[in-house]
Amino acid sequence: MEIRQSTETDVPQLRLLEERCFADPWSQRSLRDTIREDRCFFLSALENGRICGYLNTTYVLDELNIHRVCVLPEYRRIGVGTAMMTRLMEFCRREGLRQVFLEVRKSNLNAQRLYKRFGFTAVGERANFYQHPTEPGFVMRADPSLMLDLPLMGGVS
Repeated sequence: MEIRQSTETDVPQLRLLEERCFADPWSQRSLRDTIREDRCFFLSALENGRICGYLNTTYVLDELNIHRVCVLPEYRRIGVGTAMMTRLMEFCRREGLRQVFLEVRKSNLNAQRLYKRFGFTAVGERANFYQHPTEPGFVMRADPSLMLDLPLMGGVS
């Protein structure tokens, strides 16, 4: 498993992940525009040259927003998300980012468990934030500088 910065050439594969994993997939243009932003941190996880997961963020000043954490179903629960989140938190500490925010479906307990391992706590709830199906989302926040030990990366090297 390789974790690396995403590039514009990855956009077609990232779009395929969007279609498989989200009811509201981002367009190729949105993905490409985010990768082009000066203040983005966008990672891809690859297995045998195929993107099996990605993490999409933007940041300003000392605050970073996670827009998407995506792992193909057949690659879940083997450490891909943990590896990407570990890289993200290392980046945040190196860059002096002290606040990381994300939204997560209220029903997505697996994702919530992952985020809690990285020090995220729920700081609010957004009614009807998600569509297909409509449901609330939790706003979660973490301070990477408080994480002394990052979780182990499971089966990913």
